[in-house]
Amino acid sequence: MGKFFNVDLNPDVIAEDISVLIETNKTHTDVAANDIIFNWHAIDVPKGGCMLRSVSAIINGEDGAYGSGSLTDYELIFAKSVNGVAPPSIGLTNSTGQLCFALRHHYIGSIMLDSVAAKTHVTNLGFHVGLVSGVNPSQDFNSGLPLVMDLEPESGTNVGYDKLYVCAFQMAARHYCTAVESTETIDASSAEKNTIAVDGTDAKKIFSPGDTVYVNDLDTPIPGTLTAVATNLLTFSETNSTVDVAEDDELLNANPIRIKLGFEK
Repeated sequence: MGKFFNVDLNPDVIAEDISVLIETNKTHTDVAANDIIFNWHAIDVPKGGCMLRSVSAIINGEDGAYGSGSLTDYELIFAKSVNGVAPPSIGLTNSTGQLCFALRHHYIGSIMLDSVAAKTHVTNLGFHVGLVSGVNPSQDFNSGLPLVMDLEPESGTNVGYDKLYVCAFQMAARHYCTAVESTETIDASSAEKNTIAVDGTDAKKIFSPGDTVYVNDLDTPIPGTLTAVATNLLTFSETNSTVDVAEDDELLNANPIRIKLGFEK
């Protein structure tokens, strides 16, 4: 019998370009159908051949809303390094992608995630979800699982692990804004706080400890990651001495998609 393990993938969909999610006038920007939702993200997988058995994801709804309005399917693409070189960039979030003929040497395979609305009992448990996605082999596409992977041996610092690269496209248009707004003005150079008071959407529906947070008009994230989330208060792992926050600024989650990959080795 094989050994089983899970690997978490929490991609940064903003990647220091806030315009992919929100316009300069604070208007929501839809990520269009068949556009990139995140470029390559590297994750560590125990060294040696393995088989991807399962994929599931929890995805924030638009402005934290529960229901079918935020539903879209996703295609995940898997790749490896070749001769120590990572796969070439496919482009930025909310773009159609660019031609990557060199990718053929890196490509491993792809799978489809079929999105369904979160069940009521899951929502009542307090999960910050608007969507729950899972592979659905009953659909008219091939789920792509199981997927055998034999990655290039990793020569980096993380001994005992190889690098697996994952990117994704979404199949229908939707936005990833939050309607969570600051209720205070923070001059980072003098205030040096590690909290932000908020209102609007219940912050627990949008954010979780470990998330990276952006202000709606800045490409630089607020320092640190979240350590605690309350309905009207965000607490960070670092003191903010660099990013100013204005009252009514919308706060964006760089990690609205959380993916769990289940492997057999």
